[in-house]
Amino acid sequence: MVTFLALLSSAVWGSADFAGGVLTKRMHPVKVVTLSQLGGLAAAFVFFLSVSLWGSHGESPVTAWALWGIAAGLSGAVGLLCLYAALSTGTMGVVSPITALGAIVPVTLGLLRGDAWTTIVGVGLVVALVGAVLASGPELSGEVGRRPVTLAAIAAVAFGLSLYFMDGGARHDLSGSMLAMRFGSLSLLIPTFLVLRSRNVASEPLTPRLILALPLLGIGDLVANLLFAAASAQGQVSIVAVLGSLYPVATLLLARGFLGERMRGVQLAGVALTVVGVCLVSI
Repeated sequence: MVTFLALLSSAVWGSADFAGGVLTKRMHPVKVVTLSQLGGLAAAFVFFLSVSLWGSHGESPVTAWALWGIAAGLSGAVGLLCLYAALSTGTMGVVSPITALGAIVPVTLGLLRGDAWTTIVGVGLVVALVGAVLASGPELSGEVGRRPVTLAAIAAVAFGLSLYFMDGGARHDLSGSMLAMRFGSLSLLIPTFLVLRSRNVASEPLTPRLILALPLLGIGDLVANLLFAAASAQGQVSIVAVLGSLYPVATLLLARGFLGERMRGVQLAGVALTVVGVCLVSI
């Protein structure tokens, strides 16, 4: 069940990234992320209230899950802002593979915390992670500036920390930490968005279709977070983090199916390696 939930979270994340990529062709990325996160906040609040009415938030104090959730939201927002800044100045074939390596952060922290792998699981996780990097379409030739590489590396660390913090919050209160996570991310995203608006950036008009699509995007991101957090709370974050980080494969397949984008040989090899890695982990 843990493996299934982790893989499902990566599929939902990949689908949300695909939808977000389509929307960013019409709107500024920061505007897309900020407004979609507002939709996610509304959904997280409804989920939190539902648990309050028909369930239990456990015995952990509010500060326990709130601090983990806010930290997850802030680090995730930093990752997104650095990612989009890197993509605006660099090559996607360099930036995306670097950010895909963010899973190394929770893997390292999980192992230091006491997570233990069998040899087969360890090999499977390495193979799957390499597959995710290759599926991101690495650029194997040409020179890239230092700035996009640095920003991509910061984004990778921030995303990895966000995964680890999500795990910490879920072990105290799943619904509460997800709500706190939205507050954390928006505390950074909203001021950034307002600054851009003051400079006449990210001021595109909202159409009825976008008004519907943006909250759905935020809800999709929330669902992916919930699936990941639920999986990590039941298993080892070092394993779940790698399986949850295979979202580039889902994004790639959706782009191939809906947009007709051609898959390069290195990406096909990445998909194949990911499947082999997942099979080894599932043995």
